[in-house]
Amino acid sequence: MPDIWFQTFAAALGSMAFGIVYNVKRKRLLTVALGGGIGWFLYCIFFRISGSGFISNMGASMFATGYSELMARKRKAPAVVFLLPCLIPLVPGGGLYYSMSYAVLKDFSRCNAYAVSTGEAAFGIAAGIIMVSAAVRFICLRYVK
Repeated sequence: MPDIWFQTFAAALGSMAFGIVYNVKRKRLLTVALGGGIGWFLYCIFFRISGSGFISNMGASMFATGYSELMARKRKAPAVVFLLPCLIPLVPGGGLYYSMSYAVLKDFSRCNAYAVSTGEAAFGIAAGIIMVSAAVRFICLRYVK
């Protein structure tokens, strides 16, 4: 369990670093770091419960999207300013790297295993974003005038 706290802290720092790269204003960097850290923490919890990369990424990206929409309204900025750095810890870069590496080495069984898990993670992230964004848009169009 202590490992999850270190990972959460590292994810928060990583989100903050990408916030700096994306030119997020200094006063919003802590908000971005908090979102990335909490998102990664939720990913770890969901993964321990379900064992599924898809469900873990979907749940964490649903949180990140909802958090970004909320912070966008509170901090008066576009949601994408918060969403992109918050999602950085969830991006399955390692899986993509290994699937390409094994493809080059012509080890197609390992390539396929990594490609499937990477696809599940990417699809989970996309599904979480779409579900929350659609719900927020529906609520805003329906109830906020």
